[in-house]
Amino acid sequence: MGLYQDNFSMLSELERLAAMVLDPVRIHEIGTDQWPLAMIACGLVTGSDPDRLQDNLHAYSVFMQKINPVGRKNALNQLTRFITQRKGEGWRAFIPYAVTESEALLSSTAALQLVTLAQPSATEKFTGVATLVKLYAQLPEANTAALSAVLGLCDMRLLPLLRSLYELPQERFAPLLESVSAPGNHLSFSWVLGALEAHPQLAESATCVLERMAPLADAVMDLVLPIPSWAFAKPTPQPLHGWTMPEYFARMLPTLRNYLSQDQLDRLHSAFQA
Repeated sequence: MGLYQDNFSMLSELERLAAMVLDPVRIHEIGTDQWPLAMIACGLVTGSDPDRLQDNLHAYSVFMQKINPVGRKNALNQLTRFITQRKGEGWRAFIPYAVTESEALLSSTAALQLVTLAQPSATEKFTGVATLVKLYAQLPEANTAALSAVLGLCDMRLLPLLRSLYELPQERFAPLLESVSAPGNHLSFSWVLGALEAHPQLAESATCVLERMAPLADAVMDLVLPIPSWAFAKPTPQPLHGWTMPEYFARMLPTLRNYLSQDQLDRLHSAFQA
């Protein structure tokens, strides 16, 4: 039975599978062939209930044990098609894929779907980003690949939400900063620069991250993304501005000089070919 059949029997099947996933005994009765749809059902049926978050994350950990990365990728693709067709309805079902998935590429893909497909609320347009930020505050074990994926989107409108991560305790924030592997762009560089200002004691970590990011892009881009993507007939990013690496390094240099040693500055001069 396909996921797209909007009839009573399909809804009943989703509810049945979700109930099995959330039952400590019956979860072990789910067959390998049933698990992809069962995980989707669990997310769709209970994802909007914050009290069920840990249940969903636990279910995903079992899902990873039962289903290989190819199968999990296929399930994520099916979920994406379903939520796109429903104009973002059920978008919280992406959360376990984004923060619990052990494969960085799958986690990144899920984070991008979460950010670009989440339905806006009355008070927040970028509900997917806001949700991820809250999850990083709640879950020390959350996969950091999701943050790199969001930083790679190049849309500066996301920066105010991502700045909230600076408020994490240093022992939580430092590993998050050090894990960033997004290509250099206006958003990702700005976020790291802000991290340096908020946590000057992490100067070496910030230097290493900037060194790693700079060679991953030929130019520094600033874009506006069509979010949520389902609301646009042709969801195409709109470029606002671009800089060469040396040009952008010159923009950052006044701030960098306040926090970095001469050796650290020299390393960044080299990385940015400035």
